[in-house]
Formats: sequence, C-alpha cells, structure tokens
Amino acid sequence: MDGCIRFACLGLCLLVATAPTLAVEPKSAALSPIQSPVRVATLAFIEPDGTRRPVVEVWSNGFVQAAEQGGTRDNPIQITRKDQLTSAEMRELHRLLAGECRISSLSSTGIRETLQAASQEQQLTSEITGAAETEVGLLVGKHWHAVTCPAVSILTRRFPDVAEVQNVATAQARLQNIAAVALLGGSEIADRQAAAATRKLRELHPEAGVITRRDLKMVRQLPNGNRFVQFHYAGSPGQGNACLVSLTQSPMGPTRMSVLDSPTVVR
Repeated sequence: MDGCIRFACLGLCLLVATAPTLAVEPKSAALSPIQSPVRVATLAFIEPDGTRRPVVEVWSNGFVQAAEQGGTRDNPIQITRKDQLTSAEMRELHRLLAGECRISSLSSTGIRETLQAASQEQQLTSEITGAAETEVGLLVGKHWHAVTCPAVSILTRRFPDVAEVQNVATAQARLQNIAAVALLGGSEIADRQAAAATRKLRELHPEAGVITRRDLKMVRQLPNGNRFVQFHYAGSPGQGNACLVSLTQSPMGPTRMSVLDSPTVVR
C-alpha cells in the first residue's frame, strides 16, 4: 500500500515538473483600463427665475468648455468655446478648489445660515433682489459636490469676515478667469491682450507691475459685434492702486482702451 502511495506522489511531481509554463498577465494590466475624461469642476449662475446659466466646465484631461451668451435679449443664443489646461494648471486648480477654498466641506444651507447670522449681527441685509446665485461644482473622489451662494460679487464685500462666502468668491474668480481665457481664444491670445493692457496701464502709471492672463476678468461679445475685454489689476499690496483695464475691440476699427482707477466697492 505504501509503495502505491509513493508511486502516485512521484507521478504527480513529474506531471507538475513537465507541465507547460502559463504566462500570467499582471493584475495591474487587467485592472487599469483607459479611463474616459470626467468633469472635475464647473461654474454656473442660477438666475432668480431658476434658469441655470453655465459658465465653464473643466474635465480631468484638462479640457475646458466655456459658454458665452450671444444674440439679443429677445433671441439669446449660447456659444461654446474650448481650451486646454496644462497638467500644472490642473494641479493648481485642484489645490485651490479642494484645499484653499474647501469647496467639498461647504453646503448651500450652511452658507445661508452663516449669512443670516452675519446679517443680524451687522444690520446689513444679505437678501439682494434680482441677484443670481453662484453654483460651484467639484468632483470629490467618485462623488459630485455642488454648492450655491447668493449674490457673491456683492456679499463678498458686504461680509468680508464670512469665510464661506469668501471661499466661493475665490473659486468663482478662478473659474471665471479660466472661462474668459477660453472665450478670448486661448492662452496665447490672452497673453498678447494682457501685454497690451500692461502698456496702456503704464502710460498712466509707469510704476505699475505686469498684467497677466490670470488677471483677465471678463470677455463679452456685444450686440453691435464689438468685444469687451476687461483685466483686473490688483495693484501693489497696501497701496490701494487697483484698477480695471478695459479693451473694446471692433472688427471695423482700432481697439479702444481705458483704465478705471479704484473700482467701485458696493456695500
């Protein structure tokens, strides 16, 4: 009996030793399919009547799609423009939205409750009639998080100590800048326009610094075919020399440029 067992074990060992080797693909190859780009950040405005007006979408591969409102008041049309962010710009955007602005930790309800408390304490209303809400969306892991804040451009100045509003305002400004660069035609064109704005600014303020495409605030297509481009120059810290540099571009004539010192603060 023992001899039979030894013979069976010997046969099994020979079978294993002489079996052909099977190529096994690493698990990482089977678990790493090519991922399709997904939206990672958005900005939109929600009008008082509930209409959602998209401003910009940023995708995981750096693709940018910005929306521009054209046409007339009676016959509005939406035009989309495309651009591409670099890997470094994508990392910076994520650090800003997820880190500095902490968008994923904000809630629309929490913002309104904080504003209501600040309004009662400072005796300043947080209800701005006719103002749109800002909606910032951010992909957090596999989950989409969106937060809304009313009348950001006004309330960020009215309540400078409400961190939640300031964070939404910072996120809005960066996403609007990304949209504006796309609407202008991309980074190279925005850089050229910024250089022209710098030259105009230094005609009035020779000591001024350099305006860059990060200072681009808005691009608007006017009903008469002209295009309005505006840069916000923050100025030197503590100097109070902030200003707006505007370019009105006409397909039929030269570009008109103007500088508005000390932008109006609305409280």
